[in-house]
Amino acid sequence: MNVYHTCIATVFIVLVAGILPNIQAECEDYSPCACGQDADGNLYVNCIDVMPLDIQAAFSRTTALDIYSLVIILPAAGGTIPADLLAGKRALIMDLLGTSRDSFQLIMDPAAIRSSSSYTKQLVISKCDLSLLNFDFLRGFTRLEELRLDTTSNVKPIENLPPLTSLVGLAIDNSQGFDDLINFPARAFSSLDHLYFYNDGLSDQAVDIVLNAFVSSTSASTLTTLTLSKNQITRVPSQIVSLPNVINFALTNNNISMVNTGALSLTAPQKIYLNNVSLDTIEPNAFQGDYSYAEIDLSNNNLVSFDYSVFQPVLTQMAGIANSTGSVFLANNPFSCDCGLAWLIRDNPNLLKATTGGTCANSTSFEDLNPGGYINC
Repeated sequence: MNVYHTCIATVFIVLVAGILPNIQAECEDYSPCACGQDADGNLYVNCIDVMPLDIQAAFSRTTALDIYSLVIILPAAGGTIPADLLAGKRALIMDLLGTSRDSFQLIMDPAAIRSSSSYTKQLVISKCDLSLLNFDFLRGFTRLEELRLDTTSNVKPIENLPPLTSLVGLAIDNSQGFDDLINFPARAFSSLDHLYFYNDGLSDQAVDIVLNAFVSSTSASTLTTLTLSKNQITRVPSQIVSLPNVINFALTNNNISMVNTGALSLTAPQKIYLNNVSLDTIEPNAFQGDYSYAEIDLSNNNLVSFDYSVFQPVLTQMAGIANSTGSVFLANNPFSCDCGLAWLIRDNPNLLKATTGGTCANSTSFEDLNPGGYINC
């Protein structure tokens, strides 16, 4: 199984790539920036360690209205990004990078990239302190579908994100400052499809603020992918049961020792990631809904018991569908293979096909256990 961080990052890229047209144009003199073309003839411009006013001058003298990709890596000296940075030009994909999330303060005029507001579909902001950033520079971005904040600090200004009605994906990773949030701008999105938080130090309280905002928004019915991996979460967020169309849910690399009854009541999940969360207890009927095609990853935990009341319902759903992709991934758990496992090995061996990697504490795989050893159970 692929690591979920890699999978979901790929999803983020593929979704964008699948919707972007070719933007073919010839290179011009963008110095001190550089221009080039990819294999499809798409025009890209890279401005590395170039001051904002020099970027503006380069776009003022060039003629191509539209470019495919613009990457701006700002110099340590910084400088406010001025109004009309692109001199009336437009970029389909835009990356704005500072030098350090701890020391580089990104400041933008509200009209800095307004010329691209009806054109840009993907925007990445990286390695910046956001404490002085006015997100009003995104007002009127009617085609923006993907927004990513990567390795940023002081994210509180995101509370004032303007309406982004076309946004389908929001990814915030390796960022800091969520404990200062009072609210989250879920109201800015009309139909968000995937929400991605990775390695952001999110506490249970911060997650509650974020997800409560979504539960009461229009995106509550459109969200299908929710990633909360590698944070400081100690429980399955209760709001997940109020997001009825979530099919991909990841809590990998948190510290969640217990999953309570009904905590994962989902309509028709496809991928549930609870691997590497120090999990030792799953209460009966924790998984509710149609799990026929679900992949549940419980690997790298501390599970000792493989209880009938927890797993029999979902394994029966998975095994009952021909060619189902459904499976429970169990590798690297110290399961006790005493009489508590008789329900599976002796009574329902047909359900073993819906498990992967289950082993006893002595390293014997579930598949190698002898049903006859459970006759007296």
